[in-house]
Amino acid sequence: MTRMDVWGQGALFAFSGLEGKTDFSSQLVGTLLGDHPGIRFMTASPFELYIDTTDAADLVWETVASDIILGKMRIRDAWHRVCFVFQSNATVAGICPEGRLRLVFDSGKEKPDVILSTAETEECCLFCLSTEGKTEISRQEIEEMIEKRTAFFDRFQRADLEEGVGKTFLHAVSVMKSQVYTPERVFRHLWTTPERYPHKKLWLWDSCYHSFGNYIISEDLAKDSILALLDSQQPDGMIPHMSAPDSHSRITQPPLIAWSVEKIVRRTGDTDFAAGCYDALTRYLQWDMDNRRSENGLFFWHINRDQATNRCDESGMDNCSRFDNVEEMECIDFSCFMKKEADAMSYLANILHRDGDAEKWAEYAQTLTRLINERLWDEEDRIYCDFELKTGKQHRFQSVCSFLPLFAGICSDRQKDALTASLNDPKAFRTPFPIPSISVSDPSFGTDMWCGPVWTNYVYLIAEGLYSYGENDLADRIIRDAVEGVTRAFLNDGVFYEYYDGYGRVDSPRLLRKGTPVIPYIGSKRITQTIRDYGWTATLYAAMVHEHAGLFAPDAG
Repeated sequence: MTRMDVWGQGALFAFSGLEGKTDFSSQLVGTLLGDHPGIRFMTASPFELYIDTTDAADLVWETVASDIILGKMRIRDAWHRVCFVFQSNATVAGICPEGRLRLVFDSGKEKPDVILSTAETEECCLFCLSTEGKTEISRQEIEEMIEKRTAFFDRFQRADLEEGVGKTFLHAVSVMKSQVYTPERVFRHLWTTPERYPHKKLWLWDSCYHSFGNYIISEDLAKDSILALLDSQQPDGMIPHMSAPDSHSRITQPPLIAWSVEKIVRRTGDTDFAAGCYDALTRYLQWDMDNRRSENGLFFWHINRDQATNRCDESGMDNCSRFDNVEEMECIDFSCFMKKEADAMSYLANILHRDGDAEKWAEYAQTLTRLINERLWDEEDRIYCDFELKTGKQHRFQSVCSFLPLFAGICSDRQKDALTASLNDPKAFRTPFPIPSISVSDPSFGTDMWCGPVWTNYVYLIAEGLYSYGENDLADRIIRDAVEGVTRAFLNDGVFYEYYDGYGRVDSPRLLRKGTPVIPYIGSKRITQTIRDYGWTATLYAAMVHEHAGLFAPDAG
């Protein structure tokens, strides 16, 4: 049996909506410490709960997961159990050696809104920490929680995977579990978040990517990931890029929802699910066409002209140099996403017997294919790019978005060959850990978020496109190299990162994030560092491994 035994500083520790009720505004969420076996909890007054290892001879982890940590500590000649386990959204219990438990607040003083109770037995100390007034817990309760939490992860053991990949796959499931909230206010379904701290809200395209991995946990969770996203739809049809139970943003994000629904329906055959989503999808895509379509018929993102480090968060590529010194552009990514959505809507309309709709969406997909190839194909550089409406010229900037026509299925064989050549070119987009967010030859290429580092969502999208064109060897190589890159980092650091250096020269904690990262890691400064245990890295890692398990079999190498 594969052990989940990798401790990672900054790894998330949170109660899952799969285990009981959550509360968005009042949650006990922590990150694992690096200098002690314990957790830093991000409450209004942050504090650390850890075990003193002074004079301990050894510390061995058996399970390190998002809601349960099990291990043992050797003091002199005796081994003692160590455990942290979530009982509820507001209560953590556990077991440790007598006299070893420490509770330390940043201010140096305990706060009345956190209650820590302990009970000494002949062999250990039982403890219960709560923000809701719970003061007692029995040994039996703790043992029952341990059994229940570990049984959840035992379901996802994979004998068909190489050991390191299998161990990383289990951590991906653990992170996915931590992302789940229960229904609350606007959300009528289980809903997910990129990470419970600091990005604790629901995000549009993240939810789509989450559904691919959540399918591994259950079909219902995959469906809820999308249904909760549709719960956030506004009266005019718009779906915000970010929503909370009682608030939402004013911009949108890449439209991948219909495609996500199609993927679920193809896997499950659930036409009732398709029917329940169809009208909301129609309204959202119409909103995009009414509010983000140029006079020429292609699509543009809202650009934040006054924000140097957040030029286009609507595209999801917040600080990409692609958006520097430009005004409104017809964008290759938005236009390709809309073409893929039109294909998905045609499929859904067909299986739902929506008279006329299937043909309408298919015709619209053909229109977008023609427009993209006419306006966004750069014949000189033999790659796709954006089109600046103000200057009437192509914006000849090569980014990972340039390959989305593969995903959208709009390339001729000649164009496909040009794109695959660029993906194989070390002077363009071939790096050991594929695929960099912008060309390595671009003067702005570096280590800051979308200005060079690798993001797994585009690995997944581009590989999907390559497979659809029969470029299986290249797609396999990209999937294999990306999975191996994430695996290496996890086995070394015990966490998934938001993005990675394609060359492996700069460790993820030292990559820039709209500024210089904090070194060493400080949990309370998480937003200024490469996010750890990031949502879609986990879900897409799990999806890639699950969908292409043969690449990672014990004897595959």
